[in-house]
Amino acid sequence: MTNKALEITNLSSNIGSFSLRDINLSIEKGTIMGLIGKNGAGKTTLIKTILEKYERKNGQVFFDGISMYGNEEIVKAKIGVVYDTLIYSLAYKPNKIVSMLSPFYKDFDFKKYDYLMGRFDLDSNKKLMDYSKGMQMKFGLVLALCHNPDLLILDEPTAGLDPVARAELMDILLEYMQNEEKSILFSTHITSDLEKIADYITFMDNGKILMCAEKDSLIDSHVIVHIDKETMTDKIKSQLMGLKETSFGYEGLSYTKYNLETLPGIKTTRPTIEDIMLYMRGKRS
Repeated sequence: MTNKALEITNLSSNIGSFSLRDINLSIEKGTIMGLIGKNGAGKTTLIKTILEKYERKNGQVFFDGISMYGNEEIVKAKIGVVYDTLIYSLAYKPNKIVSMLSPFYKDFDFKKYDYLMGRFDLDSNKKLMDYSKGMQMKFGLVLALCHNPDLLILDEPTAGLDPVARAELMDILLEYMQNEEKSILFSTHITSDLEKIADYITFMDNGKILMCAEKDSLIDSHVIVHIDKETMTDKIKSQLMGLKETSFGYEGLSYTKYNLETLPGIKTTRPTIEDIMLYMRGKRS
């Protein structure tokens, strides 16, 4: 037994011209890890490599200390996965999918299935092709939760959901996390969702992990800096990330430890996760 729900060491894969390079990442039990990055950064490639949808070049993945590779039946029974699109035939009704899927999970909870279908207002008599994109995503989450997984892996689960449905999904995830042994890897481009529920943030770009940090510490340790033109110096410039010129002066991301707000002609504001991601890439606009 270990306190790590998921541990990834030196994981690499090549998908066409794209490479996932030496990924090292761990998720503690009872925590939510947010995975962020621009489209094409490697988030989905990482998830599919973890789950052996893509062939790995090298590296290891452990679930609760057990190797994912060679123990697929044991490990995958304890993992729930939601992709950005349903992997089931849209010609079927939900109950048909459940009848085919449930025999593979000895812990499949039919009462939970009925409860979540009602909570998400999903009609089990409709074919999945008659569901909206948002309803299909909800159904994917219902299926992932109904075999009581210890680890949820979510790839853009809120894509296509309206704000009310997203809030509802966040509530479901927080309920799931009431059990301190449960964990979530949550990949999304909607970083405001992560600000509500994530404990840690991992930032990917070009197939690599650029940063992994505790969410609140990450936000608290950075500031957005607004600088009057006449105030700018080479020293100040060296303390900024993603520097851009504005009609009033300059703007960039910096660390709170530099105390730039104490200088005349400088104002600072608290960043969001999205701000930090964009400034670190030097492409804030």
